[in-house]
Amino acid sequence: TGQKQVLVFNTDTLALAGIVPFAEGQPGEVKFSRSGKLLVAAGGHAAQSGRVVVWNVETAERLTTLGEEYDTVLAADIRPDQTVIALGGPNRLVTILATGTGEARHKIKKHTDWVTAVAFSPNGEFLATADRNGAVIIWDPDNAQELFTLAGHKAAVTALSWRSDSKVLASASEDGAVKLWETKEGKQVKSWA
Repeated sequence: TGQKQVLVFNTDTLALAGIVPFAEGQPGEVKFSRSGKLLVAAGGHAAQSGRVVVWNVETAERLTTLGEEYDTVLAADIRPDQTVIALGGPNRLVTILATGTGEARHKIKKHTDWVTAVAFSPNGEFLATADRNGAVIIWDPDNAQELFTLAGHKAAVTALSWRSDSKVLASASEDGAVKLWETKEGKQVKSWA
């Protein structure tokens, strides 16, 4: 039909568990909430519009559509307590929106290139963001205060992932490196090529 969709599969049987429509354009990022009860998809139409959509996993009910971006949303994540969603994209902004109302809590202008990855820590105390210039920044999501700028990647950061205790952040980059960063002092603890 040409309509964009998000497919959900059962990992035990690999059977298709559900299909939800993404009428907002091309979906580029899909994440479950930490509780597993919500599905978050981000995307849009390049150089036209970007949105984040949240569904109830059990009922497939669309709960909310957030963001009115002028370009596609490249990265998004929902805080573990499900109160806010952070998103980023080609506009170089990190926007933190209230999940219920869509109201902008913070618009952070620090990145110098497209925001390519966004990830809340499992405890919800940190927000990590990354861009095409290789910058990784850790924020306090409550007040948008920058805690650490993690320098070390030489190309676009493509993925961020937190360890379950929220004490270590992993970043992967087009420079071929995977790096681990500790959150006590914001220092690199390991790097693999």
